[in-house]
Amino acid sequence: MSRPSLTAEQIYDEALAILDEEGVPGLNARRLTARLSCSTKTLYQLVGNRDAMVRGIVAHAFAGMDLEFRPAPDWQSSIKSWSGTLHSALLARPYLGTLMTLEDRDATVAYVMRLVAVLVGHGFRTRTAIEVAGNVGHWTISSTLLDLRAPGEWDQPERFEETLDWLVLGIGQSVAPDS
Repeated sequence: MSRPSLTAEQIYDEALAILDEEGVPGLNARRLTARLSCSTKTLYQLVGNRDAMVRGIVAHAFAGMDLEFRPAPDWQSSIKSWSGTLHSALLARPYLGTLMTLEDRDATVAYVMRLVAVLVGHGFRTRTAIEVAGNVGHWTISSTLLDLRAPGEWDQPERFEETLDWLVLGIGQSVAPDS
């Protein structure tokens, strides 16, 4: 009886399990192939070199994150909900902060576009909604990843929420539609 074919998704799932259990130092080809009972040749044929594999792991992690935010009755609360949901999801997988690079921007685009749609629904012009969502997304990811890379320095929940309040206030003063 032949063994079922291994898929890239299975490799990414197992890599995420290793990362959840051991962090970034535990993720290596030897450990991954041992857990998947495959050769390094098979691994690299399915997911490419280490950099391609890491990009795939990050994209797979984002695709599997529970990024369900509920649009609120007003745009301010919608932005706060959206940002808080992404912040919490990134904190739940702290190793993503170590693995992510600028090449991983596309992994977040679908989630940013959900905020764009909500902002347009609240009366923002499409172009303004794209700019606001992009900037809020950039700030959320950047500040969260910095918190993860320097634990104990700036990673205070009240600081994140306070800065988000300031950001929303600034949006309201400069580009928000008339209520």
